[in-house]
This record gives sequence, C-alpha cells and structure tokens, in this order.
Amino acid sequence: MAKKLKVKKTKAKADKSAASGDDSAPAKKKGGLIGQLALGVALAGASFGSTFFIPSAQAPVDASSHDDHASAEPEKVPLELDADPTFISLRPFAISLDGGNSLLKIGITLEASEDASYSIDPENPQLRDAFTGYLRALKPSQIRDAAYMARVRGQLLRRARLVFGADAIYGILITDFLVQ
Repeated sequence: MAKKLKVKKTKAKADKSAASGDDSAPAKKKGGLIGQLALGVALAGASFGSTFFIPSAQAPVDASSHDDHASAEPEKVPLELDADPTFISLRPFAISLDGGNSLLKIGITLEASEDASYSIDPENPQLRDAFTGYLRALKPSQIRDAAYMARVRGQLLRRARLVFGADAIYGILITDFLVQ
C-alpha cells in the first residue's frame, strides 16, 4: 500500500506542475535539426520550381517559327529620324546651387529637326526658365555623380519638348559642365 501512495504522490506532483505552468520538467524540442533541413530543402525546391517551370510572360510563339528558329533574327525597325539634324547651341547657363555655396556652369546644345530649327529661338525665355528651374533644384551631390548625367539630360530633353513640341527636339547635348 505504501507503493501505491508513492506513485499517486508523484502523479499528483506532475499534474500540479503542469497545471501551474512550472517548466522544471524537460520540454520536448519541436522541429530539431532534421526538421530545419527538411524546411530548407522544401523552400529551395519551391524557388527552383517557380523559377524554371512557371511559364514566363512572353508572347506566344507561332508553331511555324519553331522549324527555322536558328536562322531567325529579330526584325529591324528603321528609325524615322531626320537624316541631317540641326544643332542649336544655347548661351551657357550659370546657376547658383545650395543656397549660393556652389555654382554650376553648363553649356547645352539642342538637337532638332531641320524643319523645326527655323522656329526655335536659342534665347527663348520659356526654355531658359524651364532649364533653370530644374537645374536649380538639383543637389550638389547629385550633380557631382557622373551616373546622374543621363537623368539630367533626360529631364532637360523633356522640358525642351514641352516648350517646342515633341517632334521638334531629338536630343540634348551637354557641351560644358563645371561645378565650383
């Protein structure tokens, strides 16, 4: 009878510790190393499958083009630009940056169609205002970054096209660039 009481007491203690949230008893690990490895393999398989087996968003290919795909070349679309563009040089700009602490001197040349070049005034105040407003808003760190020049050229082209029309201006050439 003494043995039965001892077993009952240990069961009672285990029940009390489980009910009270006592973590003195060792807890079982969930997952473990094998579970983590299995999860990693499953994620790698899912990313591989989604990359290589899900069809891409390409245009459907005609069945007749599969016969001679090795010799097929993409069609070349000719550009319909003026064969002989006209270059219009603007008077250089001198713009203060950063509250007057830096100075930007820039020379700009417009690449225009021959037909539109007769109506483009290089001293047009609207064009100078559009260019000055954009260049003044630039930070010196942006201007000193050589990779940023393509963005500057694109923004100046956008503004020139707003003033003269999209079909009149082909491009912007930056001929002088000085930051002091």
